[in-house]
Amino acid sequence: MHVFISTAERSGLLYARLIADNLARHYPGITIYAPPDADSAPVGFGAGALESRGVLERMRRIERTVRKLRPDVFLAVAWSEPNTILGLRLRDLRGMRRIFFAPPQLWAWGRWRATLIRRGYDTLYCLYPREARFLRSLGLLAHFHRNPLADYLKPYFNLERIPGTIALLPGSRASEKSRNLDLLRGLRIRWKKHQPGFRFTWLFLTDEEARQSRAFIGAGDRIVGGLERYKELAKSGLAVVTSGTATLETALLGTPQVAFYNMSRLEVALVRLLTRVRRFALPNVILDEKVIPEYLNPSAEVLVNAALVQIEAQPFSETLARRLRTELGGSVDKPLIPLNIC
Repeated sequence: MHVFISTAERSGLLYARLIADNLARHYPGITIYAPPDADSAPVGFGAGALESRGVLERMRRIERTVRKLRPDVFLAVAWSEPNTILGLRLRDLRGMRRIFFAPPQLWAWGRWRATLIRRGYDTLYCLYPREARFLRSLGLLAHFHRNPLADYLKPYFNLERIPGTIALLPGSRASEKSRNLDLLRGLRIRWKKHQPGFRFTWLFLTDEEARQSRAFIGAGDRIVGGLERYKELAKSGLAVVTSGTATLETALLGTPQVAFYNMSRLEVALVRLLTRVRRFALPNVILDEKVIPEYLNPSAEVLVNAALVQIEAQPFSETLARRLRTELGGSVDKPLIPLNIC
């Protein structure tokens, strides 16, 4: 069996790797293809519009490759709008199943896209149960089996925390980091006035990003990248996190956190125009309640005040972690995506 995975952005690439590993274990002999530059695609409300030429070229390359390979399964992972279009364009390849993992967030905006997804994809697999129920209410064939992050992070559950430590997560995308580094540096300076004995650790997706960020952060703080970041995050007494997959990772690890999202003016305008979003941090979205504090375009002082409260929330954060692990877990004996049924 041959499977082509279409994805972009860092979180999509992580999920794609976890899915590929899972499928390889459950389906011996499977061949999995993926575009080599999946982690370089622009993301965010404004990024796609600002870099549409690059997105279109990437989509064309994927379509050409899929038509040449003619895999048994076209597996879209996140990358909402481009993968929605690719599913429609590849409908004429008979015998090729089209599956969408982490489909577009129709609950947030654009419910009309349900018609496009229904035409473009045979089956959807969601990141949490409530999303699957919502998509089924729109007439889509949607399932939830489990979120692979819950399994992936198990080695870091229940590590002993180090008092007086704060993890700072400025994000994995260049546009995020340029907005967030100054904000988090301001938080650090203000925090030291309240609690001078605390230690800060900056966490980045890769070792290379960690090395490149040293010049912007300066001496005195630890900087960690790669898989080691999960251990540091799990041992921290508090995390200040750029919204995204990292908020869910932090919650699953049981670390108290404050989530924030810095948007450009264009992105804020698009959000206000197009969405009905009340919450953007994933733990709040998944459980449909405010379980962690979240802020849009906050000042450093706002984050400090929230963090001073949240650092006392360790018992609640551990309870939240257990709730999310139960909500997102499932049988590890079954594949994340069954390839023998539609």
